[in-house]
Amino acid sequence: MKLYPWLLAAALTSSGCFSCIPGTSDSSDEPGDVTSEGVDVEKNPLGALGALAGMGAEVEKMQKELEEMEPVDPLHFSELIKALPDAPSGWTASEPKGSTSSMGGMQVSQASRSYTQDGGESTVNIEVSDWAFNRMIYLPFIMAAKFSEESTEGYNKGITVGDDPGRQEYRLDSKSGERQVLYHKRYHVKIDINNLPDDAFQQWWERVNVSALPEK
Repeated sequence: MKLYPWLLAAALTSSGCFSCIPGTSDSSDEPGDVTSEGVDVEKNPLGALGALAGMGAEVEKMQKELEEMEPVDPLHFSELIKALPDAPSGWTASEPKGSTSSMGGMQVSQASRSYTQDGGESTVNIEVSDWAFNRMIYLPFIMAAKFSEESTEGYNKGITVGDDPGRQEYRLDSKSGERQVLYHKRYHVKIDINNLPDDAFQQWWERVNVSALPEK
């Protein structure tokens, strides 16, 4: 997985803007309508470079969507905590944590909770953040969701969960990784797993109470 950082940097600087990279999409048998997408930069580096060169229409579309975004006050972290699941059978959950951070005129709130398998070494951490439509946070994430890599070490790929963009990374040696999803273009949901098969991403995603997260 050596080419991805270089291509990401190239995309960020190409034409002086951030961009979405057109790629391929394959349907998945996973529940919840999860699909993989993106140019595989390991298997098809020339295709990835070609995608960078042909991104004009998606750039314009994304820029228009970002211009129409109006920042809002983030939900209080106590509201985000409601989206964190209780421990399923055979697991123990920590007390949820939450906070609100400010930088200049931008605020982001987040909540997180950890889960440990009873009698085992497997762990999961779930974090939900309200990006509150702050435009500058979105650009690198949306673009990164258009790249894909796979190697003997594991994979790092863009995904779509329903209509929402995301990324999923998994390392075979440690059976660990993370799924990130931008839910309703506002909430960043991150699921970290350790010592678990990668189908655990979807199992834990379905436990997140996304109905507690209002669209606007």
